[in-house]
Amino acid sequence: MNHLKFSLLFLLFSAALIAQPKGEYDRKKEMTYDGKRYRVFNNYVTVGGGSCYNNYIHTTNLNIGADFNFHIQQIYFQSGLFLAGPRFGSYNHMQLHTAFGKRFELKKFNMAGYLGGSYSFINRPYVDTSNAIHSRTLNPLGIHAAIQFTYKYKYDLGIGICLFSDINKYQSVYGIRLELYFSGAYLGDRRSKDETNSALPLQD
Repeated sequence: MNHLKFSLLFLLFSAALIAQPKGEYDRKKEMTYDGKRYRVFNNYVTVGGGSCYNNYIHTTNLNIGADFNFHIQQIYFQSGLFLAGPRFGSYNHMQLHTAFGKRFELKKFNMAGYLGGSYSFINRPYVDTSNAIHSRTLNPLGIHAAIQFTYKYKYDLGIGICLFSDINKYQSVYGIRLELYFSGAYLGDRRSKDETNSALPLQD
């Protein structure tokens, strides 16, 4: 019951982040930071590893995952996967997900919350009437939620944590990953743009 309450609270917290952003979208909008130019609306990739709890087997597993976080105008989306299992190279759960959410980007921090659907490949052993052990694959649809907190030591590079959950009719998995953050925001040096603009001929 405690695991169910945690999962429900986790989903409600994620859903609270998914209010649609206000304001006009300008794909060319940029900012200057530390002498460099960056896109305001940008995509980013996160990849990392950590630990997760599986309520079916009542134990923790290794978890590795990667996400491509992208936007359509000012609305952000996430597509990715994770692998979970007792050790590296041995996995009993692979999950694919697509979600939409809300992102808050500051000069030194990136925060985002996503909620969406998932499709899993779960390896579930079973014993037949002759006591032989077999394996079957379950493919449930589920609910995916993730919350990211990232410290950016460069505007487009960072390290952070991701709290995540995957809930389906066979099992619930939730945990935490340490992740690397790579953004596509970089446009170039501010000086190079100024020099290019100064070289343009004046219009009559």
